[in-house]
Amino acid sequence: MDANLTKSERETLKAVWRLTSREGADGAARTGDLADSLGVAPGTMTATVKRLAEAGFVAHAPYRGVELTETGRRTAMAVVRRHRVVERFLADMLGYSWSEADRLAPTFEHALPQEVEYRLFVALDRPTTCPHGFPIPDVESNPLPVMPSLYSLEPGERAVVALPGSTNPDMVAFLDDLGLRPDVEVEIREKHPFDGPLVLRVDGKDRTLGDKVARQIMVRPVHRTVVTRESPREEHTA
Repeated sequence: MDANLTKSERETLKAVWRLTSREGADGAARTGDLADSLGVAPGTMTATVKRLAEAGFVAHAPYRGVELTETGRRTAMAVVRRHRVVERFLADMLGYSWSEADRLAPTFEHALPQEVEYRLFVALDRPTTCPHGFPIPDVESNPLPVMPSLYSLEPGERAVVALPGSTNPDMVAFLDDLGLRPDVEVEIREKHPFDGPLVLRVDGKDRTLGDKVARQIMVRPVHRTVVTRESPREEHTA
């Protein structure tokens, strides 16, 4: 991680990566969306993006948006890795919920020495996911797979749930009542046409979920068995 970057610059790189790595994203983030996601004024965001562009971390083209350079992508991955390791520490060692961990992690993660980050990672038994259910980038900052929404899956497919930190608290409570929590595996039982609801198998029970909510839940697809006339085979979707 580049020690010369400010906290706001690191958070901006993380936000650019988050907005451009979503399912269906076109690879560029608008400064207005970045400002909204970080809760800062558009002028402040424009100035931060300009500094990052001058330093070679992003490319910013009018009417196109902000894109990460390779240097910026690798730095963003390092920032995401640290954030998710710190979240894991807050949840596993200090007992915070996954949503509280997301809120608290930025308050001190940027001041954490690299050595401390690594020791936390080892002490946590080298976790592969954060408390939300999202994968933790490796130390080489290799790209992470794009995680589709729950609603993009088809009947018969199975996946592990991941919930963004921005999930509304009321929705968190609603999903929790249905058994839909980070790292819970679900199976799509039915998908009604014309943006109709999904029927999910969650912990042995069928649950119905509307398309609007299902589109906000990210998943890590898992392999499923496809039966053919010749023989069953395993198909990997991730």
